[in-house]
Amino acid sequence: MKKMNRAISLILVLLMALSLCACGSSNAKGTAASSAPAYGGSYYADAAAEAPMEEPMEAYDYDEAGFAVNEAAYSAAGAKTEDAPEESPEKIIYSSDVNVETTEFEQTLARLDEMIAEYGGWVESSSVNGANFYNQSRGYVTNRSANYTLRIPSDRFDAMMNGLSALGNIPYTHTYTENVTAQYFDVQARLNAYKTQETRLLEMMEVAETVEDIILLEDRLTELRYEIESLQSTLNNWDRRVSYSTVYLNIQEVQEYTPEAENKLTFGQKLARAFTDGLRSVRDFFEDFLLWFLEALPSLAVLAVVVVLVVLLVKKIGARRKEKKQKKLAEQYAARQAALEAQRQNEEPKE
Repeated sequence: MKKMNRAISLILVLLMALSLCACGSSNAKGTAASSAPAYGGSYYADAAAEAPMEEPMEAYDYDEAGFAVNEAAYSAAGAKTEDAPEESPEKIIYSSDVNVETTEFEQTLARLDEMIAEYGGWVESSSVNGANFYNQSRGYVTNRSANYTLRIPSDRFDAMMNGLSALGNIPYTHTYTENVTAQYFDVQARLNAYKTQETRLLEMMEVAETVEDIILLEDRLTELRYEIESLQSTLNNWDRRVSYSTVYLNIQEVQEYTPEAENKLTFGQKLARAFTDGLRSVRDFFEDFLLWFLEALPSLAVLAVVVVLVVLLVKKIGARRKEKKQKKLAEQYAARQAALEAQRQNEEPKE
């Protein structure tokens, strides 16, 4: 029993030593029992010297985090697991961007809700931009819009995309595909290898006798469980994205649908459209100007009264200043004339 415990301790020490060496050296594929004292002191050195080894140690490989992984267990887990059959199903993620134009906004949103329920999907997020009261009150044309992020079962994705034409005109659509098959089963194989290591460490925990052994095992188990949770989260995320495709849908209310592409129109059609657009622009300009003028008319009337009062006040002040100036000039002129008359009288000879 003592020899068996020492053999287990030696295997644990070798496992941890190889993990440490993998982080610092590329040729650390194997190790000797002399590395044991770095983890267990003289006890592990004695165990390494006394423990009989009837069979050679299994070869170990290293993952990206520097943990030792048994190559045989890794291969077996990757090849024999039920999650990775001989003919692995493709793991493809589908998503699309779609723009929809509609002249019946409310009816289109109602029809979209029916389609989502019909195809077994759900709304991940949505936003609706309603009509602007300010513009509506002034007679301006206001176009509403809505943005949806939809999750549709992948086996109904094509049917959903083909059915979107029932919502209105579709001037733009683009579908994206992402094949994650290789990455998926690589992560799955690593996950199975880590679970195998976890099982072995739990078995060692049951027969561990010293506190030092238990601490080493618990540290390694903590590292393994962190890696297992991280890889499992990655697989769950891929499963959700593979099972449910994503549709980013933009619905725009319009007065008329976007016409055909310019290169499909004749020169005469282009001229007619340019002339029609010009007339529409002139009409819109005068309509907007008339609406603005009628709206601003009360303010303009008040402003006109204020301007007239200011002008009259300025003129009155100017007239007073002019009158005072003329009066002052007349007084100066009269004083000068009186002075000249007095000087002339003084210069006349006396009889």
